[in-house]
Amino acid sequence: MKESIQLNDIQEFRQKEKERKEDVALRHAITNNGISKSATDLSKIQSLPNVFSIDVDCGSITNQKKSGRCWMFAGLNMLRRLVMDKLKAKDFSFSQAYLQFYDKLEKSNFVLEMAMDCHEESLYSPHNVFLLDSGIGDGGHFAMFVSLVKKYGLVPQESMPDTTVSADTTELNPLLTKILAKDVLALRDLLSKEGREKAEELKKEMLSEIYHVLSLALGEVPTAVDYDYRDKDNVYHHIHSDSPLSFFRDYVTIDLDDFLALSDAPLRGWKKGVKYSSPYVHNVIGGEKVVFYNVPIDTLKELAISSLKDNMPLWFAADVTEQSLRKEGYLAEDILDLSSLFGIQLLKDKGDRLSSRHSFCNHAMCLTGVNLDENGRPNRWKVENSWGKENGKDGFYVMSDDWFTNNLYQLIVHKKYVPELLRKEYEEAPIVEVDPITTIF
Repeated sequence: MKESIQLNDIQEFRQKEKERKEDVALRHAITNNGISKSATDLSKIQSLPNVFSIDVDCGSITNQKKSGRCWMFAGLNMLRRLVMDKLKAKDFSFSQAYLQFYDKLEKSNFVLEMAMDCHEESLYSPHNVFLLDSGIGDGGHFAMFVSLVKKYGLVPQESMPDTTVSADTTELNPLLTKILAKDVLALRDLLSKEGREKAEELKKEMLSEIYHVLSLALGEVPTAVDYDYRDKDNVYHHIHSDSPLSFFRDYVTIDLDDFLALSDAPLRGWKKGVKYSSPYVHNVIGGEKVVFYNVPIDTLKELAISSLKDNMPLWFAADVTEQSLRKEGYLAEDILDLSSLFGIQLLKDKGDRLSSRHSFCNHAMCLTGVNLDENGRPNRWKVENSWGKENGKDGFYVMSDDWFTNNLYQLIVHKKYVPELLRKEYEEAPIVEVDPITTIF
């Protein structure tokens, strides 16, 4: 075939289509029902009952609505089980808007600091383009969640509930992007004329302006906590904490430094025994590094089962766009039989899909249950999502074990469930920095 598509090529393609008489019904099905509905294999749903031999009670389902705060919701949902136990409460939720406020402020500071570090690079360099395009977005990782909590603490949902803007960031994010664009240009100009000290002074004024915008859009953040609730026996309680940090330390009975970020992300060129990170994927300067440390997928499953048996849910990140039914609440390999529908073999290998940017880490949720067969092996997993009760079974999803294998990329595990040798290897592993455009970030 020549470099460009020729008209006779089109005629040849058209003739081949006419000869595919057996595809007429397929065309009717796809054009009328869409690709996903036409490709759905109902037998996969029938093979995944929504019942689990190990099932952690996690409280009411949450809803991130029109925001990309899944990583934050998953982190808070993982921790609230501890508060419910401590308070003997029927239910409990942390304020997502509280952490969102400080995440936006910290990301703004990060963008401005990194832009100053890169001011001698072209404004069109990959680093500057990444910062301006992606720096203030909603997304994040568990390490970024830990950085925020350790610095600012936590508050109950009632102390700072969601606003219209926190629940739908389609107006806030473009506004912050516009503000940061003018700020970055102003800092670059000032750096070339008067140096870093003057630029830092100007940056502080810029952050004060961003704080003002966040305060108007998300509400003022609480500086103390007063919380009223009734416990499981219907007994009334009032608790007071002098600060969000003291509330976190008093009622979240776990050290966030004790969690390990373990992965199965077999990108081409990535080696075992290395922590991969990117200095451009961050929020709190000086905070936790976002790292990926590859271990065998069966190791991840074993650690997840140990954690769930101990009533501890787990934060995980995966490609939720792959082989999933959002409304029905299923994550199952081949539940969408696209290859049979179109007669085309698609990429199956996990590493190839990641390396070719076909698959990527795009959503965080919590593992809250698992079903073990007669040999003690997992065949399906229970997932707590943050898309409200209208998706899945009251907000919970069923994940097939082969979906876990092929689409789960990172699992956050408490060190007490990790064998001593693996903990040692993890702690001593070197950190290798990679470009932020790597799909896993």
